[in-house]
Parts: sequence; C-alpha cells; structure tokens
Amino acid sequence: MFHAIAPTYDFLNRLLSLGIDQRWRRRVARLIISPPTRRILDVCSGTGDLALALAARARAVGAPVTVTACDFTPAMMARGRDKFVASPVASALPGALVADTMRLPFASGTFDAVTVAFGIRNVADFRAGLREMTRVCRPGGSVAVLEFSKPRNRFVSTLYGFYFHRILPRIGHAITGTRAYRYLPKSVAQFPEGAEFAACLAAIAGGPVEIIPVTGGIATIYIAHKPAVPGAEPEGGSQPAGSQD
Repeated sequence: MFHAIAPTYDFLNRLLSLGIDQRWRRRVARLIISPPTRRILDVCSGTGDLALALAARARAVGAPVTVTACDFTPAMMARGRDKFVASPVASALPGALVADTMRLPFASGTFDAVTVAFGIRNVADFRAGLREMTRVCRPGGSVAVLEFSKPRNRFVSTLYGFYFHRILPRIGHAITGTRAYRYLPKSVAQFPEGAEFAACLAAIAGGPVEIIPVTGGIATIYIAHKPAVPGAEPEGGSQPAGSQD
C-alpha cells in the first residue's frame, strides 16, 4: 500500500492536513533536540519529513546532531534519500536505510533519541516496535511518538470526524487511484491513544511519559524518558503536559 502511494505521499500530506503536519513535526524537533542529544534514529520515516525537521532544528540551534532514517518501504525511503541529498542539512542526515521497526539493525543503546511520526500504528505489532525503539535508545535517552488522536471537544470532534471519514478518503482516492486513504481513519480508530497509549509506552520504556496534545487533540506527542540506570523503576508513570499547539 505504501509503495503504491509513495509518488504522491508528500503532496497529499500537505494537502490533506493543510500543512499542519509539518508544524507538528517541528514541534517534536523542538522538544527532542537538547544539548545531550547527538544521535537520533527516526523509524517508519516514510519520505523523511520528521528526520528533516530534526536536522533543521539541530542546525538552527547549532547542535552537532546526526539523524538516521529508516523505513520498511523501499519506495518511501528512496524518496527520502533524494530529499536528504537536496536538503541544506544533508550533512546531518548520513543514513537512510530500509529496515523493519520490529527488527532494527542497530546495537542496544546506540541513539540518544528515537522518534516516529504517524508510523507506529502501521507496525504489525506496535508493542514490538516500541520495544525495539526503546532497546536502541541509550539509558537516559528519549523515545518520541507523534500520532493521530481524537479531539476531546465535541464540536471539533464532529467536524474532524466528518472530514477524516468522509472527505479525506475521497480526495486520497481521486489523486492516488487507490483505496489506501480509507485505511487511515480505520487504523486511527482502532489504535490506542492518550493515557492508554502512554501507559503502554511507559511500561515498555520503563520511565515516565509526557502527553502533549496538539491542534485541539487531532494529534498527540508522547515522549518517554528511558531511565538513566537500566532496570530503574518508572518515576511517576505517564503525565499530561497540558501544552497545545
């Protein structure tokens, strides 16, 4: 499915979200890039938009960060490599490889931070994916997930639901000629969110999880803090940050 939509993936992301998806990725980058951060892995990277946002943020603040991107779909990663080469932050993007998030080809503790944007719900076993993300993150590092969620405001939720389930799939089908965009709202509806997902992530990462709703809760950023000492008890579990974008 993702191979089939790769040629129009970026265009449709911008069109269907009115460009807001890029703002969400920049928010993740601002939250993740900090002085201790040197090596970042972005999994389920698609065409590399979050990897690019992370590299751009690192350059803006003068942080010596390198970002490795990986995705299960060769057609997506090929487009990502092309974007990386053409980017002004190409030097911070040394790696773009085809890899399964459930079987990451990296040693444990390799990265200071591991990220994923709108990809973990597409992993066949998302808990296995989270375990792998946590494994390759060093003790004291962060695991960040940006994923769709359901708005809590009833009016916003009604409008969003109508667009997400009725309008978006039609536009996607008209442009791609596939039914791939019918999968999107179905996958979001079936995926855990909010405190439920945060609790799952906290149990796997072994540390507290920040919950940051963005744009009225249409999407949510989850940041798990892996304990600095392996095997340490979580410090307080999941916690809402209360910050909106």
